[in-house]
Amino acid sequence: MKAFVKFGSEPYEAELRELPMPEPGDGEVLLKVSAAGICGSDLHAYRASPEYRWVRPPVILGHEFSGTVVGLGPGADRFRSGDRVVVIGIQGCGQCRVCRDGRTHLCEGRRVIGLDMNGGMAEWAVVNQNHLIAIPDGLDLATAALIEPFSVAVHGLSKVDILPEQTVVVSGPGPIGLLAAAIARLRGARVAVIGTGTDSDVRLPAAGKMGMATVNLDRESLDSALRTIFGGRPVDLWVEASGSSGAFKAAVGLIRRGGSMVVIGMYAHEFAWIPTPSVRAEHSLFFSYASADRDYRFALDVMAGGILDLEPLVSHFPLDRAGEAFRAAEVGAVVKAVLLPDKETVRQQ
Repeated sequence: MKAFVKFGSEPYEAELRELPMPEPGDGEVLLKVSAAGICGSDLHAYRASPEYRWVRPPVILGHEFSGTVVGLGPGADRFRSGDRVVVIGIQGCGQCRVCRDGRTHLCEGRRVIGLDMNGGMAEWAVVNQNHLIAIPDGLDLATAALIEPFSVAVHGLSKVDILPEQTVVVSGPGPIGLLAAAIARLRGARVAVIGTGTDSDVRLPAAGKMGMATVNLDRESLDSALRTIFGGRPVDLWVEASGSSGAFKAAVGLIRRGGSMVVIGMYAHEFAWIPTPSVRAEHSLFFSYASADRDYRFALDVMAGGILDLEPLVSHFPLDRAGEAFRAAEVGAVVKAVLLPDKETVRQQ
């Protein structure tokens, strides 16, 4: 089979290779992969970023993928051949306290498919049946590959109540930020997405196509832009999805008294922050990491309902063009690159 493999520990040591067909073991199923998204963590592994030096090549990348069950290993009895499924990317041990509480993404022994073990950027993949969820009827396999980032946005916004006409700012117009903005908008909030000049060609226009108001910080004042967008109303909720210390500090300075911030972005550097103003304003600050089973299921139900137009987010690439897709994702030429290993899925686009 063809697979996109990180074969070395140095930057960009990854390529499309021919590998033997995998065989499912105990409790595992064999999937014919339909679609696999390229995530920020895949880019970090691709670039051999210092914080991803723990990844041990060779490994097939990809933890955001969908496919069809075509084979069952011994003891695999939860699915049948022909079932359409998505894969839970971060997989807990299933035995510890946090796993039993349904928070498998916080398990101390968690593993990430596509980083700790072979993933879904291939024509075929083997996955333990415990980490699969059936796709509802009406949701196509290519779109279902977006479930993992959508579930991350769902998990973050599950920490707050969003009411109609509330004002919501999302900093960071990447896939998760834009999906969080879409959720807030579905709940009736007035949403503004902010980015910088590097977002002006692709990401902010995508937000506009999805019906969001946008702010380019390289071209306009944040304060005045938000006053215009929200009619002078203060910010009720800020979703920080950029990993920018500047965005974090701007948020705590602009959220109304009693307002909230949900932090989804990852930060590469320490920064100074004086909490006293937030204490006096009784800001609620939430941190959100990844997602778990219940977030995937909620995301699947929403996406299957067909009420979200996700087309502005996605650029599809055949698996043969995986290298091109990674380069496009790295330079921000696309919002979300999705590989289509199954030629039948390619023809359906």
